[in-house]
Amino acid sequence: MIPVTYFDGRSSRAHPATLAVDAQQAVLRDDTGAELRRAPLSSLRVSERVRRAPRLVTFADGAFCEIADHAAFDRMLSATGHREGWVAKAQNSWRMAGFAVLALVALLVLGYYVLLPWGAAVMARAVPPALEAQLGRATLASLDNGIVGPTRLPAAEQQRIRSGFAALARPADPGHDYQIVFRQGGRIGANALALPGGTIVVTDEMVGLAGTGAGMMGVLAHEAGHVARRHGLQQVIQASAVGALAAYMFGDFSTVLASVPAAILTLRYSRNHEREADAYAIAVMQRNRLPPSALADVLMALENRGAGKAGKNDERKPAAADQAGKANDDEGDNFLSTHPHTRERIDALRAAGR
Repeated sequence: MIPVTYFDGRSSRAHPATLAVDAQQAVLRDDTGAELRRAPLSSLRVSERVRRAPRLVTFADGAFCEIADHAAFDRMLSATGHREGWVAKAQNSWRMAGFAVLALVALLVLGYYVLLPWGAAVMARAVPPALEAQLGRATLASLDNGIVGPTRLPAAEQQRIRSGFAALARPADPGHDYQIVFRQGGRIGANALALPGGTIVVTDEMVGLAGTGAGMMGVLAHEAGHVARRHGLQQVIQASAVGALAAYMFGDFSTVLASVPAAILTLRYSRNHEREADAYAIAVMQRNRLPPSALADVLMALENRGAGKAGKNDERKPAAADQAGKANDDEGDNFLSTHPHTRERIDALRAAGR
């Protein structure tokens, strides 16, 4: 028998007692040895071990015993054939607790790098084409609201680029209506942006750098790859995972997609998205007998231009640089800032052209 503190369930008074097991029955006696109660073991509830906290044995009518001597109680339980579940054992094992923490971290990493991108891609494909086109129009309106200006590109040059893109043999993509629009870049500089629905915005600065030939066709094919794979929507959905999951489950994308225009303007494509868009551009250029290295030349020119501007900035006085940091965003928000991993991409494009 082991010492316990007994509460009869009718008052808060504690009664010193002892607990023993006799013929598969729990026998409770007071401090004089008189039997207080007897109950089948199967009718009792035994609390899990929680470090040094007293364990409880609860009777069917709500009365219970508190047991402080864990070692003696463990021996009694073992003698009755009682076995604790693995959860209770894990709660009291530092080794298993540590393993659980590591497993949780591994699950979170797996979820962030694998499950989250996969789920975002599934959700992006579930957005109806009409709604995607509407988001593209809203994003273009946001761009026109002070970020970019009216194009100064001659109409003939615009038409040459549009005709060149329209003539490209590309994979079928019935869900998107591709349109090329031109804008004065302003603070986003030399850039090309793929908007949801198929609109591709090309800045005058990008045309000035890439021209109207194979290099520009490579830029447009790359952006078409982002549109076809819905990379922009994926990035936005991935950034608002909880809201996106609720939208997907309940079929109401309005709350999440309301933030798409602003998010599209600030997104940075992932490494995998850039690889996919470049692979799409390479396939299109090879199919149309255009050298993929022409796109690599554009990226190299952009990188050299960025390096040149950085060098000029380094020559400024520190105070002037601090004051100009926000005012001269056009030097940082160009094609390379929204389409990172340039060196890796240039090497892959040149390799594809060999």
